[in-house]
Amino acid sequence: MKLFSPLIRVLIDDSTRRRLEQEGQEIKGFRGFLRVLSGHFHELTLYNPLALLAGVGFAASLFNPWWHATVREGRHSIDAWAFILSHDLPIEGVKYIIETPLPAVVILLLTLLGYLFLAFWGSTMAGGRGRLYIVSSGVLMLIYIAGFYGCVVFGTHRIGQPVTGQFIIFQDMARVIVHTYFLPSYYLAIGAGILCVLSSLTHGWVPIRFYRRKKGIEKEEGNGL
Repeated sequence: MKLFSPLIRVLIDDSTRRRLEQEGQEIKGFRGFLRVLSGHFHELTLYNPLALLAGVGFAASLFNPWWHATVREGRHSIDAWAFILSHDLPIEGVKYIIETPLPAVVILLLTLLGYLFLAFWGSTMAGGRGRLYIVSSGVLMLIYIAGFYGCVVFGTHRIGQPVTGQFIIFQDMARVIVHTYFLPSYYLAIGAGILCVLSSLTHGWVPIRFYRRKKGIEKEEGNGL
């Protein structure tokens, strides 16, 4: 199927390509796609531990909200996660909220997990392509984070208030105190994105192999030295 051809071109690494060609196995269609996936783990090597750490850190930030608002001295709250907005506001406060549609939540969550996949795949792929995937993952993380910030700015500016800080809203003659701030998980995501980009500079410096190398190969490399 032609659907898998671009995926195969993107995911296949040089060692897997050489091995499959030597074994005479076809690298086409769904079976070829599965061979590429399994082949990547055949002699799994971690070329960039920092990139993988950055990906895991970014994924960990998704388990907590990135931005928080307390309303009425903590009686109500608003939590902006990386992919959804949650709150327990009363009916009169819902008009200040922009709800996240369920299809958008699914798309955003898959997109965020895609960044983790890029970081993992790049960190376990040798050479320039692995480095390219790592840089792409980090840049996409930072773009997403910037987009999240823009969404929060848009939401708060709709009611003429700042992104962070304490302010007062008058609702039905009542004085409502609101306190907004970014949470540590947001800064964790930023750090992960920056680390992911910078880690590309050290790609391949200290490869960590998760398989035992054959003695014949080790002798040949020793003789070559």
